[in-house]
Amino acid sequence: WRPAISLLAAHRTHHRSCFSCKAMLLHLCARRLARRVPRRCLALGDHFFSKDGALRRDPAQVSHFELLGLEKGLDVDDDALDEGLRVLQRRLHPDRFATSTQEQRDLADAASARVNGATAVLRDDLKRADYLLLLETGTSVLDDETRTAPPSLLMEVMEVREAIDDATDGGALEALVAANDVKVEDAKARLRAEVDGGDLKAASNVVVELNFYGKIEGEALAKADGEGWSIAFGDRRRQA
Repeated sequence: WRPAISLLAAHRTHHRSCFSCKAMLLHLCARRLARRVPRRCLALGDHFFSKDGALRRDPAQVSHFELLGLEKGLDVDDDALDEGLRVLQRRLHPDRFATSTQEQRDLADAASARVNGATAVLRDDLKRADYLLLLETGTSVLDDETRTAPPSLLMEVMEVREAIDDATDGGALEALVAANDVKVEDAKARLRAEVDGGDLKAASNVVVELNFYGKIEGEALAKADGEGWSIAFGDRRRQA
């Protein structure tokens, strides 16, 4: 935006009395500044507000993807997610409603909670996949307590859990988690294939698998922490 400012400064030097031109140049400067914000972000959060700028009691329902200005899919652009979150946080910041009514402050808190909840889901690969299936089928796999995993998967998970319990050093846990990682990558590839192919029932079954594999990793990390073992995968997971 520096060229717009330079242009404005030069104009002030040579045409101090031309108020209409100054207004035009100020408008130009503002437009150039606006271009620094992605166009998709300019209207983020509009559904929270009425035409007079007040927060709505019943904002329109939009998906997590729409809320944060993202394309619906298994993958998200982390930079775009961060930018969408920043835009919404600015628009819903408590300071903007410090002199408003209590109702408006409560609505701002509720809107912020909605944004934070959506962000948490979209940042997590498994939760994002489950949410995508929820949008398509109306059912959340992770919240369906009546869904049962195939007996073969339950047996496999039980055996790995026993191996975690029986592990006597960090190396044994490293090997178990490495094997689990291979299964996770295979399941992710199958999930993408099922979603792309439109087989949402099969995709839901893969989400069940991934959920169990995630629990295995968590139990291995808990075992290492409980024993005081230093393990590379634990450091990597904690940093993530």
